[in-house]
Order: sequence, then structure tokens, then C-alpha cells
Amino acid sequence: MSETRRIVETYFHAWTTHDTAAAYAVLADDLAFSGPSASYATAAAFKPALEGFAAMTRGARIVELVVDGDRAAMLYDCDLPEPVGTLRIASFFRVANGKIAAYDTRFDATNFARLRG
Repeated sequence: MSETRRIVETYFHAWTTHDTAAAYAVLADDLAFSGPSASYATAAAFKPALEGFAAMTRGARIVELVVDGDRAAMLYDCDLPEPVGTLRIASFFRVANGKIAAYDTRFDATNFARLRG
């Protein structure tokens, strides 16, 4: 198993089972995160968003994970409270020095904004 696959799967399993400490442990300090509603330049700045999203997640299943060297693309279904329900999410990762250094996630945030409101 490649290091990239192991790290990305470790991260996914950790946050989807509400173990945000283990998820945070595989993020680089200088993580560059970009998503539909926010961007962060460090893992510390991203941590509250990670904890909040994990807390509302009821379950998640990987549909597809493609790994190419230090990059990975993941498509997964995430079960969230209504009015969202099951949300299909695409995430893209770059791993460096055994940590996730770049993380770009995309989904339809139309109903998601109502959860946070």
C-alpha cells in the first residue's frame, strides 16, 4: 500500500468516526485547505472546521479513491442531518513528508449552509 493511500485512508477513517485528534495528526502544520465555504492556510486554523464537520457527520462511505504518487482523489458519500441528507463530496489531496499538505474539497453547499446557520 502506498504511503499516500495509507495517510488519506487514515485521515478519512479518523474524522468519519469522530476521532478528530487522529485526523488532525496526519495534517501538515502548513496545510493548505480549500472548500466551497472556506479556505485555511494552517492545520490549526482548519481544526475547528474539521471538528464541526465531523461532529455533524452520521456516516461516510468511499465511492472511489484514486492514488497517483503523492496525490489522491476521493469521491465519497457523507450522511449529514436534514435538510442535507447524503451529500456526494469530491476531495483532492497532496501528501508530503508523511502528512496531508494540500486538501481541496468540493460539494454542493446549497443546503449545507442551512446546517451551519
